Amino acid sequence: MELPHRKRYIVLFTIAIIVATIFTIDVRLHTDPLLDQWTAPFAESLQETFWYDVFRWITELGSSIVLSVLAFLFGLYLAAGKRDLIGAGIVFTATALGYQFNFFIKQLVERERPTILALVDGEGFSFPSGHSMVSFITYGIILYFLWHYLKGSKRYIAASLAILIVLLVGFSRYVLRVHYLTDVLAGFAYGLIFLVIWILLYKWLQYKLGKREKVRAY
Repeated sequence: MELPHRKRYIVLFTIAIIVATIFTIDVRLHTDPLLDQWTAPFAESLQETFWYDVFRWITELGSSIVLSVLAFLFGLYLAAGKRDLIGAGIVFTATALGYQFNFFIKQLVERERPTILALVDGEGFSFPSGHSMVSFITYGIILYFLWHYLKGSKRYIAASLAILIVLLVGFSRYVLRVHYLTDVLAGFAYGLIFLVIWILLYKWLQYKLGKREKVRAY
């Protein structure tokens, strides 16, 4: 039996809160969490290899410029093409505030990066990964709307592509050693938290607008 949409979101939100809390507490209590100790050598082994260069380009798919342009263009599509001004506003705001929320969390945790690399936006505090978190929010909210507009196999192609990009962007931050793996996983968890919030806010605003239109009809 499938869960109603609202319950699904509550379950996802709860899981994300638990995961984000666990990682945040672990990083605050331990300078070098076990997961990072176990996984750091693999990232170090990829330095100056072909794969390092590949992920150097992949990481740009989660850069602030790419995500901002993507959100702007898709927001325009929703506003002009689908006449969904609420959706357009949600897409714009989700990406913009995603960076603000990420910065706020980083200032609270104050974790130093494994490596500083300005060429790939690897500056400032490390936890959680901004590329991972905001990519999850931006690609996630775009996928949410595309899921309703696309039909059949196109839905699953879009979903697979979005998931793949988000995972690769997150993994690229670990490979480039500008983030620990815990930063990336926490970024995904925080990204899911805020993605669910934006989706539920969109549904609520649609509901309120729908009620207002019905009142006007009478």
